[in-house]
Amino acid sequence: MNMPANSLARTLFDKLISEQVVGSHGHISFVLAGISTPANDISVIGNLVQDWLTQFMLRHGIYARSPTHTQKFPDFYLSTSEKSDLLEVKCFTDSPNFDIANFAAYCRSLQADAYRLDADYLIFKYKAIDGGIEIQNIWLKKVWEIACSSERSALKIQWKQNQAVNIRPGTWYSSNTAFPCFNSRLTFVQAIEKVQNTLPNRVSNWMKLVSANYKATTGRDL
Repeated sequence: MNMPANSLARTLFDKLISEQVVGSHGHISFVLAGISTPANDISVIGNLVQDWLTQFMLRHGIYARSPTHTQKFPDFYLSTSEKSDLLEVKCFTDSPNFDIANFAAYCRSLQADAYRLDADYLIFKYKAIDGGIEIQNIWLKKVWEIACSSERSALKIQWKQNQAVNIRPGTWYSSNTAFPCFNSRLTFVQAIEKVQNTLPNRVSNWMKLVSANYKATTGRDL
């Protein structure tokens, strides 16, 4: 059975919508020695939105904590568990160009922590304005709902020198696409396996390992 967004992530999402965050403007500036200047570098937006979200959850009494190591998955735990209620935050402008995950690392992680498949992804679309951003839309999705295949492979991936580097998202919000997003957790994992099987360093029985771990850590079938 595929899971909808968990109730804790849904509570956060509903609060963002009810607080009319969509359409809101964020103003960004840098102050040093009493001198303020607009910050127009959009490469920092993702981190700033994540920091802002921390304060938003605190203000509205929504439990959240970050991993001890800031680069570790996920961005937030929404409960005391470290195997459920996982939340990743992604931001983009124009079209989705963020990395869902490093392909090789994600494949390895699913062998030991297959519950990651049930993480929720809170995605912000924004556009740059003078001195800041405007939030244009917000989605709450599962990983398979934002991933898709591509002309080159069963899973849309950034390739470099014929090496699978990062898993990239599709356009989940549009029906006008040749590569729609996956409709289940299982079809997403099967697409990963198909890519694995084309690589020289593929893992034998990878699908069986992931399926067994998912059953062991969640009590459900993949």
